[in-house]
Amino acid sequence: MQVRPRGLVLLVALASAVAQAFGRFSYALLLPAINRDLLGSYAVAGLVATANVTAYLLGTVAVSALSRRARPAAMIQAGLACSATGLALLTRAGGVGGLVVGLTLTGVGGAFIWVPAPGLAGSVVRPSRRGAAIGVAGSGIGGGIVFASALTWTLQARGGDASWRTVYLVEAAIAVAALVLCLLLLRPAQHRDDDAPVRTAALRRVPGWIGLTGGYAAYGLAYSVYTSYLVTALEDDAGFSAGHASAVYTLVGVGLVAGGVVLGPLSDRWGRGASLVGGYLAMAGAILLVPLGREPLASVSALVFGLTMSGLPAVIAARLSDFLTPREFAGAFGRCTLAFGLAQLCGPPLGGALAEGTGGFLVPFLLAGLVAAAGAALSVDVLRAPAAGAPGPGRGRAG
Repeated sequence: MQVRPRGLVLLVALASAVAQAFGRFSYALLLPAINRDLLGSYAVAGLVATANVTAYLLGTVAVSALSRRARPAAMIQAGLACSATGLALLTRAGGVGGLVVGLTLTGVGGAFIWVPAPGLAGSVVRPSRRGAAIGVAGSGIGGGIVFASALTWTLQARGGDASWRTVYLVEAAIAVAALVLCLLLLRPAQHRDDDAPVRTAALRRVPGWIGLTGGYAAYGLAYSVYTSYLVTALEDDAGFSAGHASAVYTLVGVGLVAGGVVLGPLSDRWGRGASLVGGYLAMAGAILLVPLGREPLASVSALVFGLTMSGLPAVIAARLSDFLTPREFAGAFGRCTLAFGLAQLCGPPLGGALAEGTGGFLVPFLLAGLVAAAGAALSVDVLRAPAAGAPGPGRGRAG
């Protein structure tokens, strides 16, 4: 059975929710309960979290290497199997070791799903709709975060801290369902380019690739500082209550749902370069509103940041998909994601050190805003580069 393009995009959106919202961001949502119920130390909890990020980076390297031989659909299926296993193990974790194993598997699985997913979604629609398709696929991450947040709140209200295991259990069941659907519907179709060699330096053949990659790295640093310290900055520096600061953070998730759906189609009309420059400038503005510490600016900041947080990767993916086949896309996007991931690792410790050294979060957020603005400057390289011409061979069917 071969799924239609619209159904495939929605299926990729579901897989993306498993990859990122469940396998990655749920730990942050459940961290207070996990810490109280199992760990008893935020220092240990933070070290446990690095297992997922490190595994994601290693998985990205593996996907880039395997993309020359494996089709995108096969990698997504493998990633769902890995993520489902990791989520299931998390429900049974009895200590640090169990958590590390589960989060490692979800990190690797997340890379195998998300890195090839946008290219697959963009390959089944006409070029004028490619940004929209990739944006919808990416919106699954935001939808998954909203679902996980609501599930966490509902279950913890009834079952207390121990309900974090039930949250992971529900997510594991959804991951298994997504895997079954993908095994049935994402059967690799024959492409005209399946027998053609995958170019080893495919990323370098995308006009403006240096600015594209550099901008994604800037995004990684800025995003990691903002998401790590938004709530703390609003509470400690601006005097927001814990509930108020958490409510503002929830607006990031709301924006995240719409970001790819909004910015992806806009990039189809305005062009990828113009959308990237505008998106990075909007992100910089949103970050710089936080130190002002007042409403409604804080809420506006969260919504705009959420929009750009999901919208910018959708545009980056669409730019790559304009020039590359789905198999080439996975390797090229993997290399861009590696730059993003390494920058993301630097953000939290750098922001924390600056906050401790200066006695507040003004300097970390100023730095993050400047880095996001640097992403806009780097994206001028994409703006000046030629746009894609006719679509490459083999587009239009699932891979």
